[in-house]
Amino acid sequence: MEQGVRKRRARRFEIPGGEGRYKKTGLLVLIKGFSAAYHVVDVSKGGLSLACDEKLDQGEKIVVQLLAPNEEPLNLRARVRWRRQADSGDMLLGVEFMPFTGRGGHNSHKALDVLRRLDAQYGKEKEED
Repeated sequence: MEQGVRKRRARRFEIPGGEGRYKKTGLLVLIKGFSAAYHVVDVSKGGLSLACDEKLDQGEKIVVQLLAPNEEPLNLRARVRWRRQADSGDMLLGVEFMPFTGRGGHNSHKALDVLRRLDAQYGKEKEED
């Protein structure tokens, strides 16, 4: 990547105690539930990364359920963007949220409002450190 070029448009923030689960989309969605909960490394309005030891293919569409303390579970449609090993040895999974248009296959405007609120709450805590 060229120096000085930023790929992300949204600020990333951490949610202490935040977890995420996922399920694959498709015909088996109605039958199969969400995965086990994994530690969420960071979140933005564009996506999230989580420590996940399960293999998902790049480009695969999934539904991510963000579990933040004192919040209702937030389901977000997403696409797997990358999977790699962190310095700690954990496997990390990066997902990009589908657009927030409210149309079929996309995320609702309400979900974006929740992410904005979480960003305002937890993003400020990170800036104050």
